[in-house]
Amino acid sequence: MTEINIRLAAIKLISRNGYESMSLRQLATEAGINASTLYLYYKGKNELLLELILEYLQGLTQAWRRCRPKTASADVKMRAFIACHVRYHLEHQDEAMLGNLEFRSLAEEDLQQVRQARRLYLKGLQDLLEQGVREGSLSCAEPKLMARTLFNMLTHACVWYQADGRWGIDDVIEHYSELVLKMLGASALPAPRLSVPRAVISRHHAPMEVRP
Repeated sequence: MTEINIRLAAIKLISRNGYESMSLRQLATEAGINASTLYLYYKGKNELLLELILEYLQGLTQAWRRCRPKTASADVKMRAFIACHVRYHLEHQDEAMLGNLEFRSLAEEDLQQVRQARRLYLKGLQDLLEQGVREGSLSCAEPKLMARTLFNMLTHACVWYQADGRWGIDDVIEHYSELVLKMLGASALPAPRLSVPRAVISRHHAPMEVRP
């Protein structure tokens, strides 16, 4: 529970003030522990930030694995992907903001781990686009570039979305589904309403490999 409290406190402080503004003393106070206790779990701020960003990316990847249709055409899978990706980012808004805005503060060797995890997720989206091109259900000249474009566009919802705003999560999913499917030349059908449970991530991350 102490480690969980530290991570939750860090997410709260970073989302409020930014990573660079968070001190270890502030973090310890927010987590309700002594500053010296932090070092029993993390060597410093950089290790903690890396853990949080990898946790976000692993949670996102696992959510899509759970939601991904087993056998379906690419356009159906794309609708499911949009719903899963957007819902995850809006239901984990602070974690998503941290994972996409604060990685610049990482050291180069740590940044490589984040890039590898992100490439793995993008490769799955690229494979989906390539399936659609083969089937003729999606139109896309450059699947690799389109995968990056869609990731950035769909992820940006976590920046502007407000839980007490005019649009609910399902409204946002419907909006992006219509937009993306038009971009890809697919007919727009109602997006599936998927539940994206919060993933429980082990602190010991398994090695990630990107398929060629």
